[in-house]
Amino acid sequence: MIENRKDDHIRIASEQNVEEGNNLFNEVYLIHIALPEIDFDDVDTSMTIFGKKLSFPFIIGAMTGGTEIAEKINAILAKCAEEFGIGMYVGSQRVAIVKPETARSFRVVAENAPTALKIANLGAPQVSRLNERVLSDWVSQAIDMINADAIAIHLNPAQEVFQPEGEPWFRGVTDRLRFIKKIANRPLIIKEVGNGISMEVARTLVSRVGPDAIDVAGTGGTSFIRIESIRARAINEANIFSGWGIPTVLSICEVRNVYDGFIIASGGVRSGLDGAKAIAIGANAFSMSRPLLLSALKGYDETKKFIDNLFREFKATMFLTGSKNISELSRAPVVLGQDIISWLGQRGITCRRVGA
Repeated sequence: MIENRKDDHIRIASEQNVEEGNNLFNEVYLIHIALPEIDFDDVDTSMTIFGKKLSFPFIIGAMTGGTEIAEKINAILAKCAEEFGIGMYVGSQRVAIVKPETARSFRVVAENAPTALKIANLGAPQVSRLNERVLSDWVSQAIDMINADAIAIHLNPAQEVFQPEGEPWFRGVTDRLRFIKKIANRPLIIKEVGNGISMEVARTLVSRVGPDAIDVAGTGGTSFIRIESIRARAINEANIFSGWGIPTVLSICEVRNVYDGFIIASGGVRSGLDGAKAIAIGANAFSMSRPLLLSALKGYDETKKFIDNLFREFKATMFLTGSKNISELSRAPVVLGQDIISWLGQRGITCRRVGA
């Protein structure tokens, strides 16, 4: 059952070590500005995406839905999104469409975050098998379920290959993405789930789909290869493919090299400092999931504390780089480590800045 799988994901992600790979944020160095010529209170961390103003460029990552525990988690996360003025993805909504009795676990997001940026979420393999009439209905249901401001379609070939019930169906996905872009009447985000997006995939998306944002979701954070291999009791496969994919920092650079649109950095982002580094090398916003899952399982107060610390870390980094606003942070001086330089050189990539 889909619901059992959702609870498996929560249990394994919260109880076991499922983070793998190096996101390479340790090789991104922001230059300390000893004379910032601004007061800490002068720092403006806010930004606007899809017509919604965020207090800082953070979006709670896609996690869960479809079960009783997922409903509690989503309610807590939504309350925090509303209070802090940040964004929030929901987990894949397929479960609520095929089993309407589970939709309550998603609707709590709209109830608890009426004004926050909310992002609906469907999986690429599933939409690839739907005709246009049914697909249009699914998209409408997903958006209406949470009163979404945007819709994300997640690309997860590695997860589907290793999932016991996996559906590695990707033939025709690009055409379906183009159709969703046409009919959704909402911004379209294309995202990975932890293995990164390459320059080649980004180029295809730009030329054939025209997404409004790309969420790179690179390696260095939660590994769904590991999670699904644990569920399948096939740990050897997980060991062989440990770290498979594109590190988050490199995926940001790969995508920015061919895409001038909005980039969301996720995949092992674990602090406000990581988020600021992501923006300094080409992203526009950042996201994380597992740390919020762990906090939400402890309750609202713990989740609120985590986000508050995250905000302060991000604002402190802006201040220490002399960045009065997000635009200035995107132009802050950086130094890159040798692994990053080697990869970019072999790939013929210049790590461009936003709008450069």
